[in-house]
Amino acid sequence: MKPILKGRAVVGQSGGCTAVINQSLAGVIEGVRGRREITALWGAAYGVNGILGDDYINLKSQSASVLKALGHTPSSALGSSRHKLPAGGEEEVLARLRRHDVRYLFMIGGNDTADTVLRIARAAEKENYELRVVHIPKTIDNDLKETDHTPGYGSVARFAAVTTQEAGLDTRAMKDVDPVKMIELMGRNSGWIVAASALLKKTQEDPPHLLLLPEIPFEEGRFLDRVEAVVRKTGHCVVVLSETIRDAQGNRIGALREGITQDPFGHVYVEGAARYLCRRVEERLKVRARFDKPGTIQRMSMPYVSTVDQREAFLAGVHAVRWALKGVTRVMVGFRRAPGKLYRIDYVPVPLEKIPNRERYLPENFLTSDSLMTTEAFKRYALPLLGPNLPSFPSLKR
Repeated sequence: MKPILKGRAVVGQSGGCTAVINQSLAGVIEGVRGRREITALWGAAYGVNGILGDDYINLKSQSASVLKALGHTPSSALGSSRHKLPAGGEEEVLARLRRHDVRYLFMIGGNDTADTVLRIARAAEKENYELRVVHIPKTIDNDLKETDHTPGYGSVARFAAVTTQEAGLDTRAMKDVDPVKMIELMGRNSGWIVAASALLKKTQEDPPHLLLLPEIPFEEGRFLDRVEAVVRKTGHCVVVLSETIRDAQGNRIGALREGITQDPFGHVYVEGAARYLCRRVEERLKVRARFDKPGTIQRMSMPYVSTVDQREAFLAGVHAVRWALKGVTRVMVGFRRAPGKLYRIDYVPVPLEKIPNRERYLPENFLTSDSLMTTEAFKRYALPLLGPNLPSFPSLKR
């Protein structure tokens, strides 16, 4: 074990907000509680921007009632950002941290956040400044490598699974008027969220009837044929699609052509995939097609939050502090699923170098041979993440 290192700690939140990102913040606060090595715990306002602007929130001075409720509050309590450090920007961040004798840095975020904190850790090592850096994973996209899953995914997956069944009931009831429904979900370059929409599907007649994933090139003719076949058979069709679906040439369906087209990290903003497909369905089938696009609501809806997701996000924060105090640095808190029938997660430190600029996609065995639906293997993987007390919707016998 490394010698005791005394100094301040900083924790920040970055990237898209989730229903459980504040659980990880609460875990860090709990982990620091009573530890004399950490002389102060500051929350960086709006991610790395708070460090650059010396804009901090004193987390030790907050009331007990606020801290208790923090983990059950959606979005980012500290404020988030997508600030990309320019070349050499990590050196400025380090200088700010050194000025305040910050020795512990915890950043809660996804792939881009991992890249940022790795750069800061390397800068500290280069200048021989002992700074213990731990990345706490967070992303609804579930696309980080080296971990079974990421905090935030279980809750958005629960949202997708339940609301798809609810939308399906509405579409079935209104099939004489609006027989086709498109549900457009998030997920960047991977289809984990879209796949979760099928977790409560029990029969072929249950929604969703068709999944459109960013990993699978979109073929419009094949898509229209499938929708038409489902409508003929069941009288209605529910399609769940990723907002980032693309054709074989890599062109995104519904990509913005004007205005701000990408974020600071180069990720393309998209909109309109479901709207476009509804129009094509109406032209082909001559029936009404509607679409739902929950947008950012899906990633922070507390009525759909997974208690499993909450617990794991909290413990990720606790473990981050525990490891840092033992001298562990430049790691991400990884989730490793224990073998056996009962679901259990172990927390393991993953070298931070293995995380940035890599994405994890749906494996082939999680999709059917036609890539239009998920398999039982995916259900075994994802269903435990949704938590208990999932709703069941009965149907009247005819």
